[in-house]
Amino acid sequence: MSYSAQVFRILIASPSDVADEREIAVKTIQEWNDLNSAERQLVLLPLRWETHSAPEYGKRPQEVINRQIVDQCDLLVGAFWTRIGSPTGVADSGTLEEIERVAKDGKPVMLYFSKANKNPDDIDLEQLKKLRDFKKKTFPNALVENYSGPVEFRDKLARQLEIQLRALLVDAGDVVHEDNKSPYTDIVLQFADPDSGEGIGDTQEISATLLKITDYEEIPDYSPKRDTPRSKEREELIEVIMSSRHRGKDYYRDSINKIIAKSKNRPIRFWLKNTGTVGARDVFIDIKLKSDSEKIYLLTARRFETEAGVLYLGDNESVEVTKLSDTAWSTNLEMRALQPKREVAPGRKLLLGGDGDCQISVEASIYADTLSEPIIRKLTIDYKVKVVETSYKSLLEELEDRE
Repeated sequence: MSYSAQVFRILIASPSDVADEREIAVKTIQEWNDLNSAERQLVLLPLRWETHSAPEYGKRPQEVINRQIVDQCDLLVGAFWTRIGSPTGVADSGTLEEIERVAKDGKPVMLYFSKANKNPDDIDLEQLKKLRDFKKKTFPNALVENYSGPVEFRDKLARQLEIQLRALLVDAGDVVHEDNKSPYTDIVLQFADPDSGEGIGDTQEISATLLKITDYEEIPDYSPKRDTPRSKEREELIEVIMSSRHRGKDYYRDSINKIIAKSKNRPIRFWLKNTGTVGARDVFIDIKLKSDSEKIYLLTARRFETEAGVLYLGDNESVEVTKLSDTAWSTNLEMRALQPKREVAPGRKLLLGGDGDCQISVEASIYADTLSEPIIRKLTIDYKVKVVETSYKSLLEELEDRE
């Protein structure tokens, strides 16, 4: 569906030894558009001389580039490594002429200098000297950053691009949302229904059953029933078959332990929504759970099913849980991106159990590339346990009836 949008033109200026950074800058701008453009009705248009200018006969090449794209840009992003570029007749290089022209017009300039190593034999010392002189001249007058490699360049550009865009919007007098505030990211965290994934609020009641086996110590070893005498060879064969079915001598104890665990451990799931106007990338949520009294347990669905003897074939998303103490655990969630107004419930379920009634506080620290500091969300779980006493014989009889 089409939509109206305000366009900001971003000029990418650099000498020839940072071709990779030029491509990264374009890709970073395109990713911003993918995340934010439709919701915010803003488009960032990357400008490069090789794609947005055309030669004119009898004119100085840089003069043509200046008129066609430099003077039309709203913001300049410059990148350097060891070169300054080729002279234009007016400035030491086309890149410097573009930077000085944009800065003179009072437009934002963002400069990035690579600190990556380079073979000394490939360095033009005259170019390097001019670059150093330019850096000394530039530091007091522009936003200047250093970077060690492509990943750091991308991350810094993505974060600082959003900051510069906010300044451009303020200068343009734009009202970016109903409260007249700057563009922002605000991520809400709630519990989710374990099955549907719908948000259910910041409090959750969990009812579980704690089975107490009155004669647990009397559970016998498992052995197959013998209706008729068997040969030694047949006994060995049956032992192999029973072993492949996870029916070793501890089969009865294992079965009862699984029933106890399943009745005590209940699923929990989380729900997220970006209620802001800015998309967030590299979302990381550090979650800590703490009981006010009883010992608690936190398991991943993958680990629980594996321990129960079932091969888990769910999604490939991994989640870790860490025991901090008998009453405290931690886990985390990660998402590559969360667009504005989007809500999502990651498919990963956790299983929470306890030794008795308790209130469990959940504190989540939410990090993202567009957040200058983490957002803190607090949730509460009211964990209630019903204690049921029974004998192992009653449980085994129930198991046999269901098989």
